[in-house]
Amino acid sequence: MNTLRLSGEYPKRIYGSIALLLALLAVESCAQPYTKQEAYTYRNLTIFLIQGEDQIKRNYVTLEEAMDRKIITLRETGNVGQLSVDNLSDDHVFIMAGDIVKGGKQDRTIGEDIVLDPKSKNIPLKSFCVEQSRWQRRGNESTAAFSVSKNTLSSRNQKVAARAYKNQQQVWSEVSKYQEQAGNNVKADVKSKESATSLQLTLENDQLKEKVAEYVKALQPAFHHQKNILGFAFCINGKVSTVEIFGNASLFSRLQEKLLEAAAYEAFSQFDEKLVFAVPDMKNVDDFIARAETGEETITKTAKNMTEHKKQTGQEITFRVFNTDAGPQPLHVSIYNTDDMAGNQLKQQSFEYGGFRNVLQRPQR
Repeated sequence: MNTLRLSGEYPKRIYGSIALLLALLAVESCAQPYTKQEAYTYRNLTIFLIQGEDQIKRNYVTLEEAMDRKIITLRETGNVGQLSVDNLSDDHVFIMAGDIVKGGKQDRTIGEDIVLDPKSKNIPLKSFCVEQSRWQRRGNESTAAFSVSKNTLSSRNQKVAARAYKNQQQVWSEVSKYQEQAGNNVKADVKSKESATSLQLTLENDQLKEKVAEYVKALQPAFHHQKNILGFAFCINGKVSTVEIFGNASLFSRLQEKLLEAAAYEAFSQFDEKLVFAVPDMKNVDDFIARAETGEETITKTAKNMTEHKKQTGQEITFRVFNTDAGPQPLHVSIYNTDDMAGNQLKQQSFEYGGFRNVLQRPQR
């Protein structure tokens, strides 16, 4: 067993069996897509690198890249649960569930994975607010469109609330819970005076970013000089939280830093220096995936070029998303631990025009 020193910590590098992971991408092929996994630990966060051959050959641009290059236009529609987007380029643009877009009348997170075909227009995007009450201009931001997408949701509970439960009230509840936990560990208020309920502005808090950067600095070198990395699994406080795998290494490389940062935001919010736990190993990940595979599968066509396969157990939920015209293999696989959310789904309500106002009680104009 080898070890690697990263920023004063001594993370373990573990090589283990990956047999239970093979089903995640190998849908019609008998080839084994994975060659090895590596794991590294810093404080209460352990990551397992997943390596293998590309299963999808198409090249994708991420939402962040597309917005930076101004090759898409992302707009408000007047419906808090749906945005509209145009792809102005000849590229395929991948928009990941959990991506946060800043601005508009409220900061949003995207509710489903979707691929924008070249030159596609007026594509609807399912969205959830990650900010409450505001439904007007913030600073110099446009109320009609969104400016940047630098972050993704900062906890698996937020992702499950949006992707699985599709529950706006629960998304807000998980954002509020995260702000409280992160603030307790920073020992300062991480809510912005500009908009106290905005998750995006919380993630921009300087003190919180400094703590998260320590995790990223320690673990980012694990990805250096490694080839064919398709994704990673991560564990917090000795417990598997999330598995993320992509159809090709190029797409994952574009999202890797954002996803690692999100894992670090989650880990820091749950850090407790008094907590004692066993450092997880490959068996923990294997067992987690094996349980997740026992769930009953439902298939949903989410767009003309997208299909989502979902499996759910009492402890895990798996999403396999297919870009159907790019081949028979999934473009993105996510597995989330839900054992502390089981039976805790809040009653679904409909909201519009921000805040806690029900659509039947629109604010006075």
